[in-house]
Amino acid sequence: MTSQASILPAIRRLYDAATDAEKWPAFLQELARCLDANGAHIVRVQPHNHALTFSVLYGYDRAMLELYGGDGAGLGASFARFEQHFTQLMPTDPRVRLVEQYPSRPFSCRLAISEAELHRSKVYQDLLKPAGVEYSLVVSVPEDDGSLIMMGVLRGRQSTHFKEHEVETFGALIPHVKQAVALSEHLARVDLVNRIAFEALDGIAMGILLVDENARLVHANATAKRIVDLADGISLYNGILALHAKDENAALRRAIWDAVAKVRTGEIPPGEAMAVSRLSGNEPFPALVATLWGNHLRYGLGRSDKPLAVVFVTIPEEPQEAPAELLRRLFGLTLAEARLCERLVLGRTVEEAAKELEIATDTARVHLKRVFDKTGVGRQAELVAKILATPVWLRQRRRQPKALPAPRAR
Repeated sequence: MTSQASILPAIRRLYDAATDAEKWPAFLQELARCLDANGAHIVRVQPHNHALTFSVLYGYDRAMLELYGGDGAGLGASFARFEQHFTQLMPTDPRVRLVEQYPSRPFSCRLAISEAELHRSKVYQDLLKPAGVEYSLVVSVPEDDGSLIMMGVLRGRQSTHFKEHEVETFGALIPHVKQAVALSEHLARVDLVNRIAFEALDGIAMGILLVDENARLVHANATAKRIVDLADGISLYNGILALHAKDENAALRRAIWDAVAKVRTGEIPPGEAMAVSRLSGNEPFPALVATLWGNHLRYGLGRSDKPLAVVFVTIPEEPQEAPAELLRRLFGLTLAEARLCERLVLGRTVEEAAKELEIATDTARVHLKRVFDKTGVGRQAELVAKILATPVWLRQRRRQPKALPAPRAR
């Protein structure tokens, strides 16, 4: 059996761990099994100060409790004490010096370090010997940020040292460790971005529901969940967004389906507004159905990135922030710039807006230029269109009847 094939089960577990941090112990368990070891250890180290930023140890729970849990401390506290002690002992560890000197090269320590040198070391006297560790197979994998991933499999004195063919087998794992760690960090960054995005959505007073083309809920922000909990015309049935009135529900499903279908063909639908009647008889919920573009359309990254529909809903009887305040947060405007935008969207000229705001027209034009820069537009008409495409004007649009077009002269 080739080196790669013999360690394949551990490689599979490694990529499981890259996508789920709770599975690192399972990877170490499989790695120890593949190499007939008693246990395994993986750490992330900052070489300049030997500080640990990540550590997982498998196979030595009893030893950790015996060494570090004498005062009744549990396993978690015992491991924390072990990590602190191990960090202190690393500068005295001849194994660490060896792998730091030769990164990405695996070593059977008994083949590279004499028994006398190992036994004289403080790490052996204070930690390895009491824990029953006699033989190690270790490697360090350098990271782009200067840190090292150090990994080792461990055997006791009753066993034998790791042979050359086992060193070769262990080496087959190294490129996968680098890829798995990079994948884990990428997913961690994505997860952080998602959490930040969802927390930002929860801070918005408008209900936001992300649904697929069949109206199945993907995500709802805090306000949307509260609206659903009201059970006042908008509900979830088996994860499907539904309205109480049958005709309105049919219209909602059709709007969601049509919006996603248009996106699939490359169109950008403007969004469909509707009023959702309520069982309480209160003023209907104003709602707007729009879409989120899928990456498969923009970048061709794959079919897993499906376009979604987004349903915006507000509660009429609750006080809403003024549009100017919403525009400030949405585009990073100053209050003066946002108030100017508010009036331009309502149809005022720059001169009229300046008069209402009691500022000079030249000052209003300076504000407008800054707004163009912040919103990425070059003309006033583009600015108004961009603002009208946001949820900020949802309620205002619904409440203000459209003016009838003037009759054409014949």
